[in-house]
Amino acid sequence: MSVPSQLEGLWRRKGIWRKNGEVDLVTPVWWFQAERYHIDLRIPANHCQMTGFAGTTVVEGQRCEWQPEIAYPFVSPEADAGWLRMDSHDAMHETGIDESYEEDWYRVPTGPMQSRRSVDRATGKITYVISCEEWHAMACGHPDQPAEITITHRTPSGAWRIVASTIPARENVIVPAP
Repeated sequence: MSVPSQLEGLWRRKGIWRKNGEVDLVTPVWWFQAERYHIDLRIPANHCQMTGFAGTTVVEGQRCEWQPEIAYPFVSPEADAGWLRMDSHDAMHETGIDESYEEDWYRVPTGPMQSRRSVDRATGKITYVISCEEWHAMACGHPDQPAEITITHRTPSGAWRIVASTIPARENVIVPAP
């Protein structure tokens, strides 16, 4: 099963408006969506309420459900689903399935997304990778433990720099090409 091609790519969140009145226009959020898999990372300024997850995406009409297999800090038992509305090719609106939130998203220009999922037979560690020419997202871990999620971007000079990670000390570090 694959998601519609119009959803594939790197999405960044403009903002979230919760039914209880809370608004967040500043938390950096990266949502990598490939044909079947997703990697999502959300890092508030204080890093205290950082969340991220990776797994399979299921789309039925306008209903989209993210089914995480690994997550940071943990896989939530609650369903993560929303109604998606494409406002343009590069803009999307999401309404929580329970109508508890509204989110606006914009697409970052990228090339085609490549993805893979693998399981280490010896350790059981699950790894998701989604990448394109200039971006690379990786999530690895076990379903019952906090996953490590890292997002890397190629700089104009060609170096690869970690722009976000569940391990804050790794951010802004130059790394070998993924």
